[in-house]
This record gives sequence, C-alpha cells and structure tokens, in this order.
Amino acid sequence: MEFCKSVVGKKERQFDVLHLAEYCSQLSKRLHNASVFSIIRTCSPVRIKIGRMSYGFAANELIFIGPQYEVELAAAKVAEGYLLWFTADFYERSKDDTEILHSGLFFGSHPFLSMRECRSYLVFKKLIVARLQGCTGDCAIDKMVAHHCFESLLLDGYQKMLTLDTVRSSVETASVQSFNRFSVLLHKHYREHTSVRYYADRMHLSPRKLTELCLSVSGKSAKCVISTVVTQQALRYIQLTNLSISQISYEMGFSDESNFRNFFKRQTGNNPLSFRQI
Repeated sequence: MEFCKSVVGKKERQFDVLHLAEYCSQLSKRLHNASVFSIIRTCSPVRIKIGRMSYGFAANELIFIGPQYEVELAAAKVAEGYLLWFTADFYERSKDDTEILHSGLFFGSHPFLSMRECRSYLVFKKLIVARLQGCTGDCAIDKMVAHHCFESLLLDGYQKMLTLDTVRSSVETASVQSFNRFSVLLHKHYREHTSVRYYADRMHLSPRKLTELCLSVSGKSAKCVISTVVTQQALRYIQLTNLSISQISYEMGFSDESNFRNFFKRQTGNNPLSFRQI
C-alpha cells in the first residue's frame, strides 16, 4: 500500500474516502494495481468507464466495483459524489466477510452492481463519509468504525444482489415453463405443423420471441428444435418399426418420400435406408 503515501498523503492506508473531484487517472491505475474494492456514491449524474465500457449513472446511486476493473471518470473535476475504497486484508475478518466480498457483489457476470441509495446526501455524508474521514486507521477503534461503515454498505448491496438473483431465477423458471409448453405442443402437432409461426401463434408470441426463448433455454433456435424433434421421431420409426421409407414419410406428414429423404439427409448426414442398416 506504499502508493497511498504519495497519492492521498496518508501512511499505508487500507481504506479511504475521496471526493470524486479528487479522482484522476493516476490514482485509478494505482488503486487498480493494488487490487482494492471500490464503492462509488454519486451525488450528480456522472459517466464512468469501468474496464473497457463506459456507463452513465444517475445521482444518488451506489456502485460496487471489483478489483479486476480499472475505473475512470469522465469530467471528474465537476463530478459530485464520493469514492470509497478498501483492501481485502482490511475487510476480511470472518467467513461472512469473505463470502460477501467474493460474491457476485464484486465478482458477478456484470462489471458492476448498482442500486439506488436510500440515504439522503446529508445522511450519507454524516454516517459514512464523516466517520471514515475521522478514522486514521492507527487504532483498533478506528478500524472497527471503518469496518462498520463499509459493512453497512456491503450488506445493502449484498441484499440487492440476492433480490436480483431471485428475480433472475423467477424469470429463468418462467422461460423453462414456456419452453416446456412449446415442447408439448411440438410433439403433439409436428406431423401437421413444422413452422415456427404456428407454435408462436399458439403461445401468443412472435416468431422472434419464440426463437429467443428457445435459444435462452436450449441453446437452439425454434426452427432447430422443431427439426430435431422431427428427426428424432423419424429415427424411432426407422429403428423400431418395419415400415417402409415411403410409409414413414407419410406418417411423418411429408408430402412425398423425396422430401422426407432430403430432410433426413440434411439432418443426419445419412439417407434413411442406410441408417436403418447401421
């Protein structure tokens, strides 16, 4: 933590709070290289580059950013708000601390987690900023106070993260249920209907939405799912019955045998008769 001596003028700090107007690219790089955890509290709209992407944030937001991302502020000199940072060595005192610190709050699929700050600017300044500024870090009491300040923010963020995960889980469950409904309809009607639009209409979706649904759940487009089911059913007829290829094509709803043969060859790489001989 030697960098803190020249950058913020305090000896071997493991945490600090700064006005966003004090933030600069030099400090950004040094904080990033020291692998610190950052929390930004905006007091005015601000644009922040996190990693390679730039994001716009409204006033009164809390933004949690992990040590793997370098942070830069556009027009930092006029930005209103605070940057709070700390090291893992300072914060981790228990298993719960470690769990929160290394959770999706700082290491999620997105470069940051943001939430609306429920505390007013004056309350945040009094309860968090002023307390941190009064902690020199040289005595146990100061470290306890600072840890409590960061802990209160992290618990707010962690609770928000769990709420988002619950919502995301509910959305994923709904998607699986919708996909299962599509699968039931498909197995019931594949002989008569192989168009994406037919099933989309039955489910009151657009063909595009149905395709997006299938991609999110199965990794395949709706058309691919339909073709896969038709192919699987054709294979069952070929392997488990003595029906001729012409009879199978009729049972599968194809207009003629040649269309069935061409479809089967595209899907499997073999013609139906040779597949039966395998």
